[in-house]
Amino acid sequence: MKLAIKINKLELTALILSLLAITILPPYGILIAFGLVILVLFIGKEKKQKLKSIGFTRPKNWGKTILICVLLAIAIEMSFEILFNPIIERLIVSKIDSTGLDNIRGNLSNYLIWLLLGWIIGGFIEEILFRGFLITRISSLFSSENSGNLFAIVLTSTIFGFNHLYQGWSGVISTGLIGVLFGIIFIKNNKILWYSILTHGFVNVIGFTVIFLDIDNYISNLILK
Repeated sequence: MKLAIKINKLELTALILSLLAITILPPYGILIAFGLVILVLFIGKEKKQKLKSIGFTRPKNWGKTILICVLLAIAIEMSFEILFNPIIERLIVSKIDSTGLDNIRGNLSNYLIWLLLGWIIGGFIEEILFRGFLITRISSLFSSENSGNLFAIVLTSTIFGFNHLYQGWSGVISTGLIGVLFGIIFIKNNKILWYSILTHGFVNVIGFTVIFLDIDNYISNLILK
């Protein structure tokens, strides 16, 4: 059951400052904004209620939830690797810059480090911030829940994409669109944050594994050569 969110002055201030930090200081502003959010969530009483308000509600069936998220991650990552990313790169006339991950190709220790970072930064920090806090608080500013959710998904996904500018403009568009999917997954699953956390984490696992095995270029050329 969805919780009705009423944003208070402290949360509104954190929301504004978080959006400014993420927008002005990408990608490091994410860590600043996350710190603000954690501070707001753990200041004062009703910590459990605050955590529930950003989606930390226990799923009814963990096994089913994990399976759904694995399947969603496979569908998202493979469809982007095989189809959407090649199309985006052709339209923008620029490849997604993943050279920052070249050090994991065939390197098990670097691969394992990136898997851990993928879960901590992508799965937890980014999902708690973008989907758990920003979407719920932005949406609460609207009288219509549907309009609020739509606006919140578009805004947070746009900012999410721009925070990947180091991957080039193709990377911005690709991650922005994936951000939209994470937002939809969060909303459609009654704003239970575990769905987007697990899906995001597994997407990163698959993406890093493809690069570790050095088959990313092969996969991206399966349909469009």
